[in-house]
Amino acid sequence: MNRTARVRVAGCIALLAGVCGAVEAVEPPQDETLVGYNLYSGGGLTVQGPALIVKKELLNRMSVTAGARVDLVSSASVDVVTQASPYKERRTEYNLGGTVLYDEVLTGVDYIQSRESDYTSDTVSVRMTHDLFDRNTTVNLHVSHSWDKVGKNNDPSFGWKDFNRTIYAGGLTQSLTQRWLVQVNYEATADSGFINNPYRSVYTIGGGTAPEHYPDARTGQAWVLRTGYGFAPDSTDELSPGQRSSIQFDYRYYQDTFDIQSHAARVLFQHYVGTNWLFGTSYRYHRQSAASFYGDRLPATQLYKARDKELSQYSDHWIGASLQYKPIGFTWAGLSNFYVELSYDFLMYDYDNFTDPRTGELYSLRAHVLHTSLGFNY
Repeated sequence: MNRTARVRVAGCIALLAGVCGAVEAVEPPQDETLVGYNLYSGGGLTVQGPALIVKKELLNRMSVTAGARVDLVSSASVDVVTQASPYKERRTEYNLGGTVLYDEVLTGVDYIQSRESDYTSDTVSVRMTHDLFDRNTTVNLHVSHSWDKVGKNNDPSFGWKDFNRTIYAGGLTQSLTQRWLVQVNYEATADSGFINNPYRSVYTIGGGTAPEHYPDARTGQAWVLRTGYGFAPDSTDELSPGQRSSIQFDYRYYQDTFDIQSHAARVLFQHYVGTNWLFGTSYRYHRQSAASFYGDRLPATQLYKARDKELSQYSDHWIGASLQYKPIGFTWAGLSNFYVELSYDFLMYDYDNFTDPRTGELYSLRAHVLHTSLGFNY
C-alpha cells in the first residue's frame, strides 16, 4: 500500500477509535484488553482486519502494553487501475510499550513495527503527561522517530530507499469549570529521504508520462484548538444518565514546506440514552490547497513533479455516528467494565484539480469506515 493511502486509512481508523486528539490524564494503570475490527472501503480501496491490545499493570505504578494488527488490502484505486494492475496484500503491525507513574507524571515509551511486501517501518516514541494545579491543568509532550524503507514490488533493481519521519508534539488541557475543558495542541513533523510513491507517474503537457519526483525533505506544522462542554450539572445526582450529554468543537490548521495549507473543523455530540448506552454523532469539514509542484499535467522539464491526489486542492466532509454499550456494574468470570462500541463514518472527497484519466472529469471519492471494539478490565 502506498504511503498516502496508508496514512489516510490509519487516520480514519484512529479518529473512529477515539484515540486521535484524546485528552490523556494521569491515571493509575489498570489491566485492560481491547479487541477491535476495522474496515475502510472507498475509491476502489478496501482495507480490513482485526486488532488486539493488552495492558498489564505492575506494582500499581507501571504498565506494559502489547498489541497486534493485521490489514488485508485490496486495491483498484484510480492510481492503480490507470498506472498499474489491481493488487492484494497483507500488512502486519506489532507494538510494545510501557508506562511509569511517579507523583503526577506519567512517562511512556512505545515501539511499533510494521511490515508489508514493499514497505517496512520501525517507530520509537517517548511521551510524558503531567497533571498540575489540583489536576485542573494537564501538559502532554510527545516525540517519535520512524525509520522506514520503501521498496517496489517486481523490481529488484529499485532496491530499498530510506524514509525517515520525526514528530514533536505538545499540548495543554485546562479545566475552566467542572464541565468545560479547553485544549491547545501543536505538532511539528520532519520528513527526509524517499518521500514520493515509486509506482506513480505524472502526465506531461506534451503527452506521455514521467516518474514522480519530490524534494527529499518536508517539514510541517499543525495547530489544534479543541473545547468540550458537558451539560450535566456539577452534582451528578441532579440529572439521570439519560439527561447527560456533551459537545466538542475542534479546529486544526496545517502548513508545510510543500506550500500546502489546510483547515479542518469538527463537531462531536454525545448523549446518554438510559443508563448503559452512549450515542454520538459528528461532522468534520476539511479543505486543502495544492502543493507547489503538483499538477494534473506538468511540463516534462519541471524538476519536482507530483500527481498524487492528496497533494492536490480538495475538500472533504465526514459524517459519523457511534453507539457504545457499557453495562454498569456487570462482571463475569473476574472481568469487569465491559463495553462494546460500533462506529460508522461516511466520507466524501471532491478534488478541484485532479482528473480521472479514464473520463477526463474531476475526480470524487466516497468511502465508508467501520470500527467495532470490545473492551474490559481483568
